[in-house]
Amino acid sequence: MLVDDDPQRAEWVKQCLADLGFETCGILSEPMRVLKAISDAEPDVIVIDMESPGRDILESLSVVARHQPTPVVMFSEEQDPDYIKRAVDAGVSTYLVGSIDPAKVRPIIQVAIAQFQSFQGLKNKLDETRSQLDDRQIIDKAKHYLMDALDLSEDDAYSQLRHQAMNCGVRLADIARQVLASERRKA
Repeated sequence: MLVDDDPQRAEWVKQCLADLGFETCGILSEPMRVLKAISDAEPDVIVIDMESPGRDILESLSVVARHQPTPVVMFSEEQDPDYIKRAVDAGVSTYLVGSIDPAKVRPIIQVAIAQFQSFQGLKNKLDETRSQLDDRQIIDKAKHYLMDALDLSEDDAYSQLRHQAMNCGVRLADIARQVLASERRKA
């Protein structure tokens, strides 16, 4: 998908992309329509070529990054380091100052996709690690509750949780949540 506020330049960029074997699924000139267009088209990569992209495009990209992560390449004349940081924070994978150089577009897009995939992999690992840590904390809370309520040792409390999880065919953290929920209902 191509986002460009200059129709003549957009057609030129579209032709450059086509010459390199890229199919443009849409050209957008208004940042306000970016969200719907991306949602509808589900592009593999978003190429933004704007002299001075505004706050609206960054807000739209932030929403895209949260709900439909997509690699984004931005070409802009904007050189302000704060703006560039906001663009990257909004989900821009590759930010280049200046206009599109057809000879460099293919590797730039390939790098953006690779950076995006690497970032998504790290994000997924971080989410997984956070989830495991949350599960561990819930299990520890349930274990300590059982230790206090039933006067069990730590090993016995853990064994009881594990045995119940195996009997019910659910994860240990889910049993721990059930134990803590029943404890809250009693209180």
